[in-house]
Amino acid sequence: MQPPSGIRQKELCELLGLDYKAVATEAKRLGLSTHAYLQQKTGWILKDELYYPPGTTFDKSADGESVGSSPTPSEDLSSSSKINSRKRKDILSLLLLLVVLLAAILLARRLDPEATREFIAKLGPWAPLALIGLRSLSIIIPAIPSTLYSILAGALFGFGSGILYIAIADFISCTLNFYLARKFGRDLVQRVVGRQWMYKVDALSANYLENNIFLTAGFLMTGLFDFVAYAAGLTQIKWQNFLLALALGIAVSTPPVVALGAGILEQGRWLLGFALLGMFALAMLSGWLSKRRRS
Repeated sequence: MQPPSGIRQKELCELLGLDYKAVATEAKRLGLSTHAYLQQKTGWILKDELYYPPGTTFDKSADGESVGSSPTPSEDLSSSSKINSRKRKDILSLLLLLVVLLAAILLARRLDPEATREFIAKLGPWAPLALIGLRSLSIIIPAIPSTLYSILAGALFGFGSGILYIAIADFISCTLNFYLARKFGRDLVQRVVGRQWMYKVDALSANYLENNIFLTAGFLMTGLFDFVAYAAGLTQIKWQNFLLALALGIAVSTPPVVALGAGILEQGRWLLGFALLGMFALAMLSGWLSKRRRS
């Protein structure tokens, strides 16, 4: 079997669209060699100073030297299946969100807004604290859906207070995500988000978000903002730049979703109209950023 040809470190970075100097700087910050960092980040296999695609195996030849064999078609098919599986999960998550929204609308029609507000008022400060805590937890552990809490905030506390509570939760939790990633590195982030979701963090951090505050803010406006906060912490972005991008992202992305909840319960047509237009704009932004990330 003809062994596959390996490529050198800089060639691998060029192939994957990585900035070689940024890779070396990040590896040094994490206390890793550049070789170790690249293997951990990309999955490519290092052999005799050359890199080989993930899945390459090395067998001993008759003269005792290692001979590599490329991944088999079945292994390529397995990799393709994993990508398709991720896409299916994203689609199912979107469908689940739509079902939850529909259920919320149907439920809201049966509720008396004044009675609901009176019940929340009786709970005192515990109600907003519980909302802030649950929303924060859903951002620190991204596997937990967080959008529902924004809708709930608008429905239960109204448009203005709902924005305030969600903004507090988002600012605290995203800052904590950034700190954890910056302080403890990739290993801890992977333990928190899970190995199956770590590809999102890697894909985002590979874009070196520290080069553009507005691009970082744009990603923070999408449904991936919890992953973005972790990814930003793994780059060299400065604290003040991240906080500025975070504040901008919260200011733009929070009102439309909270308005949806407030409009449902209050039957406010202008709020619902604003929410739908805002969410459409955010969806367009997410699509554009997704294409930019893949290019």
